[in-house]
Amino acid sequence: MKLDKGILISLLVGLYAYIALPWANYDKKFYHFFDPAKAAIKYGTRIPLFYVVGILLLLFIIPLFLKNKKAKGYISLIISVLGAAITVYLVFGPTKEEAFGFGSTLIFSIFYSIFAFSLSDISFIKGDRFLSWSIWVSMLVVTMFIVYPLIVILIRSITTQYGVLVPKQFITTLKGYFQLFRVLRHTFTLAAIVGVTSTLLGFIFALLANRSRIKWIGKVISVFSLLPIITPPFLIGLAIIYMFGVQGFVTKTLLHLHTKAIFGLNGLILAQTLSFAPISYMLLDGLIKSLDPSLEEASTTLGANRWKTFTQVVWPLLRIGVANSFLLTAIESMADFGNPIVLGGDYDVLATEIYFSIVGRYDETLASTLGIVLLASTLFIFLLQQYWIGKKSYITVTGKPAGGRFIPLPKTFESTITTIMVAWFSFTAILYGTVIYGSFVKLWGINNKFTFAHYARFFNEYTDTLWITMKFAFISAFITAAIGIMISYLITRQRFPGRGYLEFSSLLSFAIPGTVIGIGYLIGFNRYPLMLTGTATIVILSFIFRYMPVGIRSGIASLSQLDPSLEEASTTLGGKNSDTLFKVVFPLIKPAIVSGWVFGFVRSITAISAVIFLTTARTRVATVVILNRIEAGTLGVASAYSTVLIAIILAVILIMYSLVNKIGVRQEISL
Repeated sequence: MKLDKGILISLLVGLYAYIALPWANYDKKFYHFFDPAKAAIKYGTRIPLFYVVGILLLLFIIPLFLKNKKAKGYISLIISVLGAAITVYLVFGPTKEEAFGFGSTLIFSIFYSIFAFSLSDISFIKGDRFLSWSIWVSMLVVTMFIVYPLIVILIRSITTQYGVLVPKQFITTLKGYFQLFRVLRHTFTLAAIVGVTSTLLGFIFALLANRSRIKWIGKVISVFSLLPIITPPFLIGLAIIYMFGVQGFVTKTLLHLHTKAIFGLNGLILAQTLSFAPISYMLLDGLIKSLDPSLEEASTTLGANRWKTFTQVVWPLLRIGVANSFLLTAIESMADFGNPIVLGGDYDVLATEIYFSIVGRYDETLASTLGIVLLASTLFIFLLQQYWIGKKSYITVTGKPAGGRFIPLPKTFESTITTIMVAWFSFTAILYGTVIYGSFVKLWGINNKFTFAHYARFFNEYTDTLWITMKFAFISAFITAAIGIMISYLITRQRFPGRGYLEFSSLLSFAIPGTVIGIGYLIGFNRYPLMLTGTATIVILSFIFRYMPVGIRSGIASLSQLDPSLEEASTTLGGKNSDTLFKVVFPLIKPAIVSGWVFGFVRSITAISAVIFLTTARTRVATVVILNRIEAGTLGVASAYSTVLIAIILAVILIMYSLVNKIGVRQEISL
């Protein structure tokens, strides 16, 4: 008789976990039910239920030998649901003082996996077991690590310090926070200004990249647009301090001023515009490339000059993209933590106030309440962008060959915006250069003698944090790419119950500020049964689910260009879903997979807003160390560490480009 391999392997692994692995984590010590001395004290009346779990595992022997697929599915479904429920109750139900151990985690995973298998067997999911398992695992992890932390924040905002649920607590907390309206005014004012300045510069750069008479200008713009992406989020703030701070080169050396004017709104506008203008450029660059040049040729043929063609033909087609850019850069500004913490001064915004509520006041209720306010603000703008702008249609690409070529910009207009671009990029290059230069001087503005002391201190004291950061980034990047591609495949190629929930929830991280994710993880996973606070696991999980949506978007874009008939042919020839995915789909979307990995790696190394809540002395990452050095005033060490970090990121990106080219994939990796 042919045994069911899936259930057999699950049964063997489950029995091993049941017998050999610790069941619960109590006060950071692992215990097992089979330890009689501790079991009677820790588990008491729950011991019989523990044996029930063992019996349920053994009952999988029944479907193991059944031939009827549906009978096997229904029996497995009943056993797995009971087993998973009892496992969760045993750990969490009676005392709420224990966390999942290795054994209970693995046993729950076995029950959950067989539950997913059984839904395929009874044809609830139209696909094989691998497909059903992928769907249900994706829904579980998205619920646990994206939706659950948000629910925890919401509940904490309406709960008193004694754990009593009081819905009016949210309003009461806001009323007691006297600077609320000032902080909201600061946040929205900054977001609106940065949205305008970033979009304006991004629009200028995108026009030049596609319409300039100078052929190489597009490559220069593309290179500069990558700089804010591959650098820590507060590096620009550090550079601005070097140039315009109290000991700044411009303020002190050139103008002989002793001023802190750069700290506050002025410095934040400058720093965030430098950070987010490249995002606007990347959005608008693709839009301008997609325009049909024949429309402009028709306009000039009918007698319109270049300026009239631009204002009455080109601009109406770009307006919706410009609005989209404004909204997205406004979201980025509201969610930004790195620049406000370095340059904010007395100009407090929601992102930094959430941080100080936890770090300074130890007030989880206030932090959660402000987190809900910030989340509601960014989510509203995100939904506006998705459902209002997303429904607008300005189709110019019809699938028919587009004739003609783009008409160059008016010369005066091109000269003006080229001058702006050159000035802006020169300023950007000088700013980044000051950080590198600052790592080689003893004390900026006071003692500018050349020295390697900052690098010596870095290699003596901080290489361990660099290796920790690299390890976390590598691990999270692989998982980010894998989950992102898998979810993108499920939501573009499959139809199943809960598909809309999976799509919305998995992309929700786009709209969630890092500080909100940070406090959600801090509060949500600092309680039983999911006690992860202080571990490396929670840091890696925050990286994965913070940047997973980019991998999903990249996968969706690649899969949309892949003809579904290729997968249908594989299925028709008898291939399983897993074979189709790994042997047909994945080889054809290698650029998207590599893109997801590179983005996950880069953003994990440069992350700060979420991870600053989650690291401990044992799990400190590079950005937290650099920020601490900036706050302590040791800017030389911060500059040296930042320079090393940028060099590593660039090296990894170049290596990945080289590897991708060697395996025969010539498409561009999009960050």
